[in-house]
Amino acid sequence: MSARATGYFRPGASWLHRRNPVTKLLALLWVILAAFLLPPPALVALVALVAGAAASVRLLGAVIRSLRIPALLFASILVVNAFFYPGARDVVGGLGPLSITREGLTFGAVSAGRLLVAFSASILFLFTTLADDLLEALVERGASHRIAFVILSSVQMVPRLQSRAAAILEAQQARGLEIGGSLPRRARALVPLVGPLLLGSLIDVRERTFALEARAFGARPDRTAYRVVSDPAVDRVLRWLIVAAAVGVVAAAIARPLG
Repeated sequence: MSARATGYFRPGASWLHRRNPVTKLLALLWVILAAFLLPPPALVALVALVAGAAASVRLLGAVIRSLRIPALLFASILVVNAFFYPGARDVVGGLGPLSITREGLTFGAVSAGRLLVAFSASILFLFTTLADDLLEALVERGASHRIAFVILSSVQMVPRLQSRAAAILEAQQARGLEIGGSLPRRARALVPLVGPLLLGSLIDVRERTFALEARAFGARPDRTAYRVVSDPAVDRVLRWLIVAAAVGVVAAAIARPLG
């Protein structure tokens, strides 16, 4: 399967691949909810949970490699809060005229940890969930087909752009474009890439629009699905357990300030 068709999906037959997409989506929402509502010590357990799930389906290395892009964001959150956290008084170090505060380090570490959990869980979800199955599962449960298509397009957008950009770069290199060397030369190499990439994306959107209209995408009557997404009994039980766990997380978050 190509990235154009499958997004981030990594084919497999693991226990996580076999779960219904709605079950995995609810589990993802629970992890994100727990990361932002539970006390900071829970982040350690959530990181271990996501890492263990990824390792059990042999995708831990792929998830870790995907963290290279947001690593700069995590580091910036930690650094900015360490130096500029408002109202902080407990100074633990300094760098020139700037002071590193304990409150800023704590807040930055917690914020970065929450984003780390949310991002890694989302990537694991995309790695183990075929976008087409997600769309069919959502529509089957009464979701608007328009909303489901927006979700599908969002999941596939970045891989499609990456695939198109790689094809354009290869074509430009075949015509003698140099993309290596110094930073200014690499920056100049982006100019002949941006134009074809934007134009190709607009053409792709138009073609997809025509294809949807030709297939009566906005028609009201119920449709017959061309693919059936399995929903075993264990998934139905898991969904109820996840919903109960989500209610428990919200209750714990409400009870903590009251306590």
